[in-house]
Amino acid sequence: MTFTVMIATRNRIDDLRRTCENINTWSPQPDEVIICADGCTDDTVEMVRDEFPNFTLIENEQSLGSVGSRNRILHLAKGEFVISLDDDSYPLDSNFLDRARQVLDDHPEAGIITFPELRNDGTYAANKSPSSSGHYVSAYANCAAIMRRELYMKLQGFPSFFHHMYEETDYALQCYAAGSAIWFEPSQIIRHHESLVQRQPVRRHHQNARNELWSVWLRCPFPWLIPISIFRIARQFQYACTEGFDWTIREPIWWWSALVRIPDCIHDRQRIKWKTYYAWMKLAREKVHNTTELRHFFESQDGSPVDR
Repeated sequence: MTFTVMIATRNRIDDLRRTCENINTWSPQPDEVIICADGCTDDTVEMVRDEFPNFTLIENEQSLGSVGSRNRILHLAKGEFVISLDDDSYPLDSNFLDRARQVLDDHPEAGIITFPELRNDGTYAANKSPSSSGHYVSAYANCAAIMRRELYMKLQGFPSFFHHMYEETDYALQCYAAGSAIWFEPSQIIRHHESLVQRQPVRRHHQNARNELWSVWLRCPFPWLIPISIFRIARQFQYACTEGFDWTIREPIWWWSALVRIPDCIHDRQRIKWKTYYAWMKLAREKVHNTTELRHFFESQDGSPVDR
């Protein structure tokens, strides 16, 4: 097995340095590390060149966002498996690659392996902790994952116009539609420092909500596209209301930005069978622990919109 580490970064020099220093402690070392400096205006480029000359550095003069940056790396990577990290995330164990090899051998059906993401407050993202059982999931985070590059190159991959956020969930759906899966592996912890640089809560909400709707327009078949779109919009509006009036009155901002990209969604649309789409949505609320259960789970769905 060969491994490429993938990191997209923008103006987080201190966070990136800490992550790169962690990678240099791994034993064994990855076959390559590719860092994409996405329109950086600080000293990130100089720092990587001076302090980590063994890493491959590519630059976007104009920002492509984390989505476009990761897509560039995935196309350049030489490793069979791509370890996806944020510039502020890294594994806690230096023998991460040895364990990763075992997990990949145990789960040839998985196009992606995702791991517990330990955050600043000591909690784990999405209730996926080391004490959880291993199971299949409907989505993953690019700060804590391993991707099979061959599969990525066969599928549509990350929609470049997403710019930032939700590309993982959209790609997870593509994987299930292709007969692959996403496995949550609790045995290795990824420490995610969640840097405050480049993180604006309202903006992130707008990006996530907009891209979630775009994913519906890209993948969901008719006639279900219409009610699912309404459901996604209503759910995001409900969330904004819980954050206060200031968030609520700004919801039309992302509605408009979503509408502007309808031509891109139409152009890139790859419809997925409703039975698969519906099973993928249900997987977000149900745990499936082995391939037999997973196969039955996707084959047994009747597409009913009513959950018992």
